[in-house]
Amino acid sequence: MAQIAAQKCEFSCDEVAVLYCKGCDQFLCIECRQNVHDKVRKFKDHEVVNIHKEGNRVRPNPVCETHENQFLYYCSKCECLTCAECMTSSHNEHKTEKIKIVADSRRQNVDQIIQQLKTKVEKVKQKLETIDTEYSAQIKSDSESYVEMVEKTVDDLLKIVDRHKLIPLTTASDFKNIENEDLGRKRAFFKNRQDDIVDRLLKFENLMQETHDSTFLTEWKAHQTDVQMNDEETDDPLVAPRRIESFNQKKLTKSVIEVIDEKFQIGLKEQEKAFTKMTEEFGELRTEVESKQRTINEVMKEAAENTRNITTEFEGRIKLLESKLTTSAENSCKAERVQENTKKQLSEAIDQCNRFVQNLSVLSCKQFLEKFHAYLTYYL
Repeated sequence: MAQIAAQKCEFSCDEVAVLYCKGCDQFLCIECRQNVHDKVRKFKDHEVVNIHKEGNRVRPNPVCETHENQFLYYCSKCECLTCAECMTSSHNEHKTEKIKIVADSRRQNVDQIIQQLKTKVEKVKQKLETIDTEYSAQIKSDSESYVEMVEKTVDDLLKIVDRHKLIPLTTASDFKNIENEDLGRKRAFFKNRQDDIVDRLLKFENLMQETHDSTFLTEWKAHQTDVQMNDEETDDPLVAPRRIESFNQKKLTKSVIEVIDEKFQIGLKEQEKAFTKMTEEFGELRTEVESKQRTINEVMKEAAENTRNITTEFEGRIKLLESKLTTSAENSCKAERVQENTKKQLSEAIDQCNRFVQNLSVLSCKQFLEKFHAYLTYYL
């Protein structure tokens, strides 16, 4: 809801006003209403409203600050409201208009602004929807695709590393098993040797406890085989286990890198092949376009040549027609002149014939023949 700025009480104190009396045209606080306003009998019928609920609709009618009168006109020159006294003082002889006419015009302007702002709000709303839907989804999709490619690439790399890790791990495991088996055999051998020596030791210790000499010698003779074995027995050397070959870190790294490089080089080679194919197709297309362009140029050249020939031919025909028309015009003029002369001569001949007929009665035969011969000679 629209709010208005904090307004002080205009009734009898300076506290913050929360009410507005339309009858008094004043802002007032709750205490002033309860203690002063509502106790005045003639104010009982006044409409008092809450300014926070009414918002901008709570606003007293503006009056002239200079004369404290109600505004009656709008000064077009100064573009301000004026009262009756203003029209006879500072705005004297200024062009004025009715307030309603100006207000209606301004309302139309405000309505246009409102429509423009609504259009802008709708456009911004659409942009926000685009941000929240299309662009957000695009960012999410791009990010997920990127992460998916990263994970796939790392997974491929880890598989390559795991395959190559398996080789040295298998080597270590085989070495361990073989050497442990050999060590077990050695342990069993020396355990048997230990048991045999301990058994003989026990026999000779028991012999040393014999005090009777005859018995001792008898026992000693019985132990000659053990004595001989002890004299002939040699110390069996204990061979240390083999040492595993030192791990070649560079070799493993190199082999992994080579496989990775080969794998990705295959992709690059495929891209290179695709690019090469596209380049070749583009070259073929360009050659075809150039060929067609040459054909078009030749056709246009031939058409231009034909146009020139046709133009030259028509120009010749036009000149010939003009010449014929000129000759015909000249012949027509000559024919007209000949016709006029003929008409003139014929008219003269008719006149002569008429005169001849008139004189025929008075002429002799010889004179008639001479005259007739003269006429023939003249006209023929």
